[in-house]
Order: sequence, then structure tokens, then C-alpha cells
Amino acid sequence: MNRRVAVLLAVTALGVVAFLIGVAREPQRTWAIYLINLLFWTGLAATGPAIAGIMELMEARWSPTVKRIALTTAGFLPVSFVLFLLLFFGRAALYPWVTNPALVQVKAVWLNVPFMAARIGLGVLVLFAVTFAFVKAVVSEREGEAQREQGRRSRLAVVMLMLYIVVLSLVGFDLVMSLAPQWYSSLFGGYFVVSSLYTGFALLAILTVFSSRSGFQVVPPAAVQDVAKLVFATCILWMYFFFSQYLVIWYGNVPVETRFLVARFFQDPWRTLAWAVWGAGWLIPFCYLLKRLTGRPPQRHGPLVFVSFLALIAIFFERMILVFPSIQTEPSLPIGWAEVLITAGFFALFVLARIWFLARYRPVA
Repeated sequence: MNRRVAVLLAVTALGVVAFLIGVAREPQRTWAIYLINLLFWTGLAATGPAIAGIMELMEARWSPTVKRIALTTAGFLPVSFVLFLLLFFGRAALYPWVTNPALVQVKAVWLNVPFMAARIGLGVLVLFAVTFAFVKAVVSEREGEAQREQGRRSRLAVVMLMLYIVVLSLVGFDLVMSLAPQWYSSLFGGYFVVSSLYTGFALLAILTVFSSRSGFQVVPPAAVQDVAKLVFATCILWMYFFFSQYLVIWYGNVPVETRFLVARFFQDPWRTLAWAVWGAGWLIPFCYLLKRLTGRPPQRHGPLVFVSFLALIAIFFERMILVFPSIQTEPSLPIGWAEVLITAGFFALFVLARIWFLARYRPVA
């Protein structure tokens, strides 16, 4: 065991201890940060192979290495499935309709524990299984292979991408929107998928640059520039989906819908955080990438890594804005030692899973 793995295991252990202590002392707040991390890291894990699937179907030959780098986030998927199962034990602390079904009498056919657990559990299981089948097919790809194998990868990519959209939309509707069961938005599932795509491309930009910089893989500047274009596109798409949803709700002016927005964007402490998310997640990346993409591809990619990192941080806090105001009544940001340690534990698990995946499948060897 090398030193890096030992440190990551220690951080993971600290996260587990913090989670157990938090569940005993403040179960609602602890399960909330657990849900936020589960949504964020699972989104990253599932989106990497989805990006590779898009490149497979589009026959994107501009950088096969980038496609294989995107696959490496899949290592977290088996861990994520176990963590999804664990979330079942926090259902009463998170979802008010679990203990008070009267809150969702109109939606009782959809919002009930057995049906919700079955569709999320089965959806996640099938998505992860198809994703791993696709990953293995791409890893075993060889030059000059039979047309039959290329067709199989394409079919797996189609099924995987369809499941990706459906399952992540369900996760957004069931695990996030039902925290406030009276609120609803038909665009929310699509918004959740698009924001996950944005984080996936941002992480891909970081991994591509560091893989090239460390000599792990040679990625030409033109390919890095193409990744930057995709980050730019999903950055715009994320804000487009957000504003489309915001505009319809605000002009409709239905109290049950507008209360959700008011609590998050017009009342402290969430108002300040929401503006920070907008600036770090959209304004700064948009301005930098617009300038970058109108000139020659630069040879140095530090600013791209920085804005991609800002995007990841912004979406993580965006998940907090979506989750915490639905379950918290006190006017304060829920950022304490438990939240930091649990998040660090998830991060360490994600990195460990990627290290395992690289050792086990060698996708970029």
C-alpha cells in the first residue's frame, strides 16, 4: 500500500466516523449532507462513461485518449450503488411524507416508500450494469476489430445514454424534489441531468490536463481545446435550463412554486450563496471560455483547470441550495466539521475507486 492510498483510506475512515456521530446527534442534517454528496459524486461517476458513449455514437475521432480518460470515473459506480442502498435508512429523516403520508395524498400512488425504493434501486442497478458493460467493451477495443464489436458498443452506448437520462431524471424528481413534496417542476429532471453533464465535462477537462501534464497520457492541445468547448457548451446549457425553469415559475406566480425560489434566492443566508454559485459556476467560466475559444488554442491550461474546478465547487453548493432549505428551519449555512469530513470522505472514496479502476481495467494503458 503506497502512501497516497493510506492517506485516502484514513480520510475515508474519518468521514465514516463523522457520519456515524452525526447520525446519532443530528440525523436530519447528517443525512442531508450524505444525500448531497451521493448526488454529486454519483453524477460525476455516471457522466464520465456517458460522455464516452456520446463520443462513441458521434464517432468522435479527435482524441480516443480523452474518451478513455472519461471512462475512469466509472470506478465509483459499485460504491455508489452500496451508498444508495444505505440511503434507504435515512428516508424518515429526509422526507417528511414518509412519516406523514397526508402531505402527499394526491401523489400517494407515486410517492410511497416501496415504489420509490424499487424504481430508484432498480434504475440505478440497471444503469450501472449497462455502463460497466459499455466500459468493458471500450476498454477491450482494438484497432482493426470486427464491425460486429463496433456495433455492440454502439448499441450499449444507446441503451446507456437512454438509461442515464431517465435514471438521473428520476433521481432529481424522487430524491431532491420530493424533499419539498408540495413543490413541483416538470423541468427539474432535465435540469438535474444537464447540471450533471456540466460537472462531468468540467472534471474531464481537469483529468485531461493533469493526465497530459504528468505524462500519463499524451493529449494534444487541440484535443484539450475541444474539451474546453464542451465545458463552455454545457455551462451555457446549465444556465439555460435554470433560467427556463425560473422564468416559468416566477411569471406563473403560483405560491406553492414561488416559495421554493424565494427561500433559496431571495432570503439569507441562501441568497448570498446562490449569487456565489452563479458567479463561480457560470459567469467566470463563461467569460474565460468565451475569450479562450475565440483565439488560438493556448499551450498552457492552468486557467481551464481553475474555471473547471470553480464549476465543480459551484454545482456542489448548488446541490446544497436545493436540499438544505427543504429540511432546515434555522437561518444559517450548514457548514461544520461533520459536513467537511463527510464530504472529504466521499472525495477520498471517489479517488480510491478511480485508482482501483485504473489498476483493474487499464483503460488508458
